[in-house]
Amino acid sequence: MSQPNQTIDQNKQVVQRFIEECWNKGNLNSISEYLSDRVHFHDPAFPNMATGLQGARNHIDGCRKGFPDMKITIDDTIAERNEVVVHWTVRGTHQGQFLGMQPTHKKVAIDGTSIFRLEGSKIAETHASWNVASLMGQLGIAEVPKEAMATAGAR
Repeated sequence: MSQPNQTIDQNKQVVQRFIEECWNKGNLNSISEYLSDRVHFHDPAFPNMATGLQGARNHIDGCRKGFPDMKITIDDTIAERNEVVVHWTVRGTHQGQFLGMQPTHKKVAIDGTSIFRLEGSKIAETHASWNVASLMGQLGIAEVPKEAMATAGAR
């Protein structure tokens, strides 16, 4: 009876360690500890992201080059079966090119949600949802309605 809960807790720990080690610390040498060889990322902001470990390394490295001081905070975690849902906030300073946008040196805070599907003890697939328009507004690249900016800045 305790087996399903143990697996759910283990899945949550894998996701939390992946975010801390790979995203926050930039330790991309440990990526294979957390991700399956054929991991697939789904993110509308990055529609051409390559499948697999190298694609994941390139994606995280590119994000960290754009925001070298980025820090992801896990705001909430929900897990069921082989899926872990994380509501997160990422904060950082735009110091390198990101999504074709030249550095603005502005600080941003963006929230989003990711769904991680695990196979065995590794992440096999992720779906991310976050607001690119909010990022562009905070960077001063696009005009975003004040109401939307107030919501984004409140986190």
